[in-house]
Amino acid sequence: MFKKSVLIPLLFVVLLLFAGCGPQAGNVDTQKQNAKPIVVLVNEGQLKDLNGEQQYELNRVLQWMKRDIIKQLKRARFEAQLIERKQDYRPEDGLLWTMTVKDFNAGNRALRAFVGYGAGSSSLDMKYDLQSPQGQSLDNWEDGVGSSKGGTYCAQTLNRRGVKRIVSYLNKQ
Repeated sequence: MFKKSVLIPLLFVVLLLFAGCGPQAGNVDTQKQNAKPIVVLVNEGQLKDLNGEQQYELNRVLQWMKRDIIKQLKRARFEAQLIERKQDYRPEDGLLWTMTVKDFNAGNRALRAFVGYGAGSSSLDMKYDLQSPQGQSLDNWEDGVGSSKGGTYCAQTLNRRGVKRIVSYLNKQ
C-alpha cells in the first residue's frame, strides 16, 4: 500500500489537474471569428436614496468592476477597451457593451466583518446591452447577485457571467 508521505502529495496533484484554476468564462472561438474588438461602457444608472457612504462604496465598486471587466475580456481573447462616455464610442472600435447599475446595496462592512453569516450583505443588479457597430442590439439582459463577501465580489461574479454570455452568443454565430 502507499505510504501517507506519497499518497497526500499524489492526491494534491490529481486534485490540481482536475480542479483547474477556478471558473473560466471561455474564449471566443477564433475558428469562427477573429478575436473581437469590444468597447465597454459602465454607467452608474439612475439610483435614488444613496447616502454619502453608499455613494462612496458604489464608486469604489464600479472602479474595481471596470478594471476587472477589461482583464476578464482580455483573458477571453477580446481586444477590450473602456470608455467613460457613450460619445467616446466610434463604430470602428467594435462591439459596444453597455453595463448599467440598476440597483445597489452597499451592505455593512462592520456587520460582515464581526457578525458574518450573511449579515451586512451587499447586492448589485445590472442591465446589459450588447450592440453591433451599426447600433443594432444583439443581446440585452439583466442580472444581479448578492453576497456577504462585499460589493467587489458581486461585481466580479457579474463580470464573469457577462463575459460568459457574450462568448456564448458570439460563438453561436
